Amino acid sequence: MELLEFFIMGIIFTVGVFAMAYLSIKVTLPWYAWVGMIGGGLLFLFGIGWAGSSFVEDIPQSGALGLAVFCMPGLLLMAFIWRKFVPKSFSF
Repeated sequence: MELLEFFIMGIIFTVGVFAMAYLSIKVTLPWYAWVGMIGGGLLFLFGIGWAGSSFVEDIPQSGALGLAVFCMPGLLLMAFIWRKFVPKSFSF
């Protein structure tokens, strides 16, 4: 079960790398925006890994805490950077 979790996380990581590569082609962002976007993505993946491993090990409180402490700040960081630096006219 844990192997499936990390396989899916690898797929999510690969899709995220391709999405950020596509974004770098379409929009020019300052270096600190890229640091925030990459850091937020890594925080999000770390929180997913923490929560998945905790649920597999039958410790759901730790998994919920991992989602709240790691995933939520990562998503908020990426959302704030997206709203601040990506132009409103940008569309996929």
